Amino acid sequence: MVKNFPNSAAAALLGVALIAGGCAQTKAPDASSDAQSDATAKASSPSQVPKPGDCPKPAVEIQSEEVVPVTKANYAAAETQTVMAAYVGKIAKATCSGGVGVLWNDSKAADPKDRTVIRINFDTLYSWLVLDLNSPATITLPETGGRYQSAMVVNDEGYTYVHQDPGEYKLTKEAVGSRYATVAFRTGVNIQDPADVAKAQALQAKLAVKQAQKGTFIQPNQWNKEQMLALRADYNKERNEKGIQSEALYGRKGVVSPEQNNMGVAVGIGGLPKEGAVYLFYTPTSTDPQILTLKDVPNGDNAFWSLTVYDKEGFPTGEPFNLNSAFAKMNDQGEVVVHFGGDENQDNYLAIYPGWNATLRIYKPKPAYFDGSWERPELQLAQ
Repeated sequence: MVKNFPNSAAAALLGVALIAGGCAQTKAPDASSDAQSDATAKASSPSQVPKPGDCPKPAVEIQSEEVVPVTKANYAAAETQTVMAAYVGKIAKATCSGGVGVLWNDSKAADPKDRTVIRINFDTLYSWLVLDLNSPATITLPETGGRYQSAMVVNDEGYTYVHQDPGEYKLTKEAVGSRYATVAFRTGVNIQDPADVAKAQALQAKLAVKQAQKGTFIQPNQWNKEQMLALRADYNKERNEKGIQSEALYGRKGVVSPEQNNMGVAVGIGGLPKEGAVYLFYTPTSTDPQILTLKDVPNGDNAFWSLTVYDKEGFPTGEPFNLNSAFAKMNDQGEVVVHFGGDENQDNYLAIYPGWNATLRIYKPKPAYFDGSWERPELQLAQ
């Protein structure tokens, strides 16, 4: 039976930051209009969305109401499948479709009040796609003129890989490693510049997917919420205590171990593998004002860095909570001095509160990050 899977149920269960790409690459098509892209853009436009009663129900089938225990053996699958079901619902609502095999361009930055995914970024425009790969699919990344854009593919156990170059990529069950995949397209944007937002939205409209049969998302059962959340907390605690770096947590099956994958899913589902981004985590125990000095951050030439403050559950709470290299203010020494707490009128100020933590994202990191010639900056108490 097909059910309308409530987003609130997924939000209660889950968490993290999402997805990427496929297989064989061919030359990217010209940026000229594509009928499917146009249709998706129109469906995503608020003025074009029909009344809810006129749209089909999300194509999510829950085979059993049995609540299955969540253990380390199935933790990543439980988290990931719940998130996938939630995104089928989101896509269905936004595009007046079944939500599977349909590309949704979200024209706004992520909603800080949305609790579907923990530690999501606020520096790109997302486009979302959930695929049933019983029918292979081909996704297209257009030429961008130097703007950052990527497609991350997440399989139904949370393993990820990413495509970062223009072209066509074929996604199959064999390539992805599961019947179902979520593709999270990220398009770089300066969210404070309306003109830049419009340019990013135009690039979103050139993304495309081709698939013969859209299919259905089948979730075999319900998952034990309390056990899932407990394991998530345990893995986050372990990562904090051991200082495990993000590049050990995200990637394809076989590149990262099941335990590494579990921890990555717990820290933030759908994190990019190291060639796509690295994530530097800061978990202070004090709410005293602190500073972080950034200089020569080794992000890729068409990429960027960002810094986001989250609460202990992995969601933004204070305001402001995000800083991006596109609009951060630099001093005469070429440094960006970030002020956590203290005087709200300081440059690069971010609010903090009990339980706060921060994530520094470096997209498409250069060798300087991996060879140690660029050293990780640390928090310092403000004077």
